[in-house]
Amino acid sequence: MAESTLAELPAVAKSIYLECKKCEAERYHKVLAHTTATSAKVECEVCGSKKTYKLPSAKKAAAKKPGTGKPRVARASKAEEHKNEFEKLMGGNGEAQKYNMKLKFENNAKIDHPKFGMGVVRSSLSDKIEVVFQDEVRNLVHNRG
Repeated sequence: MAESTLAELPAVAKSIYLECKKCEAERYHKVLAHTTATSAKVECEVCGSKKTYKLPSAKKAAAKKPGTGKPRVARASKAEEHKNEFEKLMGGNGEAQKYNMKLKFENNAKIDHPKFGMGVVRSSLSDKIEVVFQDEVRNLVHNRG
């Protein structure tokens, strides 16, 4: 890099916490490569989507005052929505199956994961399931047997 900048790009292979547009949540992204002195190619560690991360410019940071710009969705409301969805899905009938990646799970099936606890399958593809757990939504593999 020719000039020293106020903020440095994170090292290649390091993880940084950014908003993932595909996951619609803040996730860790792995730095794949530095494309310029102020930008890097990063990949979401959850969904695998790739995007360009750019360092915030000093000019933009100075011009932007707190409380200006587009309003952000409050974390409490997202957390509350997730809690309500989890409780609604868990309220249905049926016994929970122990999670095993070799088993096949259908939509709305309750599962008991050894690490994440109780959850409900929101959507099921041929090899992946999206499961709503109490703390967050996770993508798991299934039907690998």
